[in-house]
Amino acid sequence: MTTPDPVPRNLPANMCPPHLLGRCARCLAPCHRYGVGGSPLCQTHQAEVAKLQNPVS
Repeated sequence: MTTPDPVPRNLPANMCPPHLLGRCARCLAPCHRYGVGGSPLCQTHQAEVAKLQNPVS
C-alpha cells in the first residue's frame, strides 16, 4: 500500500477544487480557504504577514 501524496499548502485559486474556495479576509480575492492547507488569507497577504512576523534585523 502506498501513502498518498501530501496536500500542498494553500493552493492557488485556479488549482483549488471549488468546494475549498473562499474569499481572502483582507482583499476578498478567491483563495484556498477551507480544508487541509487552507488559510483565511490569499497567498499575497500571507507573504505580507510572514514578512511582518519575521523582520530582518
